[in-house]
Amino acid sequence: MGRGAGLRRRLGLNGPGLPALLVATLVGAACGVGGDVTLDIDAVERQIPSVLLPGHPDLVTEVDCGSPDPAGLGPLSCTALVADTSVPVHVNRPGIDGRVRVRSPIEVVVAVDLAARVAERLRGDTGVDARVACSPSVRVAFSGESFACMATDPDGREIALVATLLGAAGGFRLDADLRISVAEGSAVEESSP
Repeated sequence: MGRGAGLRRRLGLNGPGLPALLVATLVGAACGVGGDVTLDIDAVERQIPSVLLPGHPDLVTEVDCGSPDPAGLGPLSCTALVADTSVPVHVNRPGIDGRVRVRSPIEVVVAVDLAARVAERLRGDTGVDARVACSPSVRVAFSGESFACMATDPDGREIALVATLLGAAGGFRLDADLRISVAEGSAVEESSP
């Protein structure tokens, strides 16, 4: 697979000059008989997950390019479900070299990168060096998407946090997740007036 312009996978959350991974082109999705180039739509749909998220193709749970004419001209408009978020995917038909080009305007945030930023923010706000782990592995960088994070201080105390993305620019809001922070086995009693 070659590399082409298109989808950028954010390796950090914000700041200029961050490295970006560009979408690859699909090879072998075009089949020619007698010089005619047609598009194997099923093959394209099967390969899109590994092109969109090379490190996490399992997070692309569905790809749909509809039922276009495989011998038709013009790009295909497909939809992929990435980490439970529907995103557009554009597929250009085979070029002279037989390659199919896949593009998507989405950016994704990787949990390990977000966890590092959360730990940095906690260190700056509290002075405590905490280990932070966040899930799921990847989210599409849309405002309102959130990660569940667990921060552990040097003494082993844990606090559940929610990091909510503020948009594609990489900002996030950090809140305590009080639903998870209650210790296991402790009972919360309701009192009646």
